[in-house]
Amino acid sequence: MSEWKNKYNPFNSWKALTHAQHFEAILDGKPKPPIVVNFDLTNQCNYGCRFCMFGGAERADPSGSKFRFNNAELPRGYAVTLPKIWEDWGVKAECLAGGGEPTLHQDCLDHILAVADTKINLGIATNGYLMNSPKWWEAVQNCKFVGFSIDAGNEEDYAATKRVPPEAFHQVIRNIEGIASIKRMTNSKVQLGYKFLLDEMNWTSIYSAAKIASQIGINHFQFRPAINPNYEFFAQRADQIWEQIEKAQELNRPDFEVIGVRHKFNPDFSKKHQFEKCRATMLTTTWAADGWVYMCTDTRGNEWSQLVRHYPDPWRVIEYWGSPEHFEKVGKIDFHNKCDRCTLTAYNEFFENIFINDKMDRNLI
Repeated sequence: MSEWKNKYNPFNSWKALTHAQHFEAILDGKPKPPIVVNFDLTNQCNYGCRFCMFGGAERADPSGSKFRFNNAELPRGYAVTLPKIWEDWGVKAECLAGGGEPTLHQDCLDHILAVADTKINLGIATNGYLMNSPKWWEAVQNCKFVGFSIDAGNEEDYAATKRVPPEAFHQVIRNIEGIASIKRMTNSKVQLGYKFLLDEMNWTSIYSAAKIASQIGINHFQFRPAINPNYEFFAQRADQIWEQIEKAQELNRPDFEVIGVRHKFNPDFSKKHQFEKCRATMLTTTWAADGWVYMCTDTRGNEWSQLVRHYPDPWRVIEYWGSPEHFEKVGKIDFHNKCDRCTLTAYNEFFENIFINDKMDRNLI
């Protein structure tokens, strides 16, 4: 079974090769500005997802908030100043996520609108619970995509996985339907995603989740394993899991597709590090809610991954980028022992197999 039916989709890592000059610049020791900024407004969240890499373990109330690995939150007004700085630097896109839940921050809506005033492409990852009013529905029309972290196909699995009351599932589904309705009325091109992290608590509802997604205006149903899954558990049920996913892919149509990212993991869902050196962190930058810039989204929150502070002076990041100190820090990444997974794994493979060893004879087109 293939990861996807349509290779021209947002989850195909080969899209990075359209930025070949960025790869070459890093190898030449003169990196260009990062292609994308991963940005966290806050580390607070109103959910307590059992597999959250930032420690969301306790039951949470979706109308309130709880703290993650720290209680950091960027001060009011700061985030609105950043999009123009990023645009002038040469950044092409932003992924607004977490950390915590971005919609909890008072600047979230204004930040989205500030990005809309630039040429930066914006993507958002959210649990979607607070997107229950027209102001949110209208704002996200300025985005390239909005990915909703649902991770379930029924209210029971949702409550067990997300650690919130079961009725929160229906609230989020209604919110998505509202956004999809606005999308249709405005002929917006924003892509809506239903994200499903495979876990011991939710694996039986994969197909039902995909079916719901296909009915509420979703464009992409994305499945992948949660961080540090129970490999033995999944190995025992692999046939049942892939049977559900294959059945779900029968729901595909021109405006809806079931998509995986199997190329980023080993067959048993374990982390995949088929490269000798991590260089891909210099293609992106991760600005966290505690004011630090980290190596990448997978390592934020770890002191060893801190590069430089972006708050209160974001210009420091631009001065630091590509400096000897930056290269020295990247050169010491111990990804085998310190990284739980590698979202950038394919890009690191590209560095070695395409740009260094030229296994594709890339000039012979």
